[in-house]
Amino acid sequence: MKKENVYKLMYGISALLLIGFCIRTAADYLQYSSTLNSAPFYLWVIVRAVEFILPGIIVFIAARLIRKKYE
Repeated sequence: MKKENVYKLMYGISALLLIGFCIRTAADYLQYSSTLNSAPFYLWVIVRAVEFILPGIIVFIAARLIRKKYE
């Protein structure tokens, strides 16, 4: 893979992280029971956002910087 096309791979990784967030949040919603868990569901969403969305944003910004470097 050419160095000029690495940003496309990074955009793909960012998109996969976003899709992973949606799937994992949906799975958590299906398994969540308010009687068994003391934490509200929005805390579960915040944890998943830190796990998936934050790295996705970092990879997306890095891809934008790499793209501008090679233009």
